[in-house]
Amino acid sequence: MKKKRVLFVCTGNTCRSPLAEVYLNHLASDQYEAKSAGVFAGVGAPISTGSAAVLQEEGIVFNHRSQPVSAELMEWADVVLTMSSSHKQLLNERYPRKSIQTLKEAVGDEASDIADPFGGSTEQYLATANEIKSAIERFLKQTKT
Repeated sequence: MKKKRVLFVCTGNTCRSPLAEVYLNHLASDQYEAKSAGVFAGVGAPISTGSAAVLQEEGIVFNHRSQPVSAELMEWADVVLTMSSSHKQLLNERYPRKSIQTLKEAVGDEASDIADPFGGSTEQYLATANEIKSAIERFLKQTKT
C-alpha cells in the first residue's frame, strides 16, 4: 500500500509544522509519510528549543532541519495542511491548483489557526504541541480506511 504524503506548513518551519510532521510520522508511519516546510523558512535551521524539549520529554526521536515551501514539495504532497489561515491563503496564491486546508479545518474545527509559540514559554510550546497532537490524532481517526 502506498503511503499518503502529507506536507505541514507554518511560518519558519521550526516550531509548529515540525511538531505536526514528527507526530504524524510517530503515530502512523505505516500509513503516512510527513514532511514540513515554512512559507518564510530558511534552509537548515534546527527545530526550536521549545518544540525539541516537548518531543524529548515524550521520548520521541526526531531529526529536523527547516526548509522553505517549494514547488517540488507541493507536487510531492497528496495533502497540504497549514497551521494558520494566512499560511493557507499565501499557498493558495502561489500554488492555486493544489487543495490546501488548515490542520484545524481538516479535522472539522471552526477555529482554524494554531498559535505560534515562537519565543514563548515552555507552557506555550506544550499547549501548542498538545493542540497539534490532538488534531493529528483526530485526523488519523477521520482518515482511517
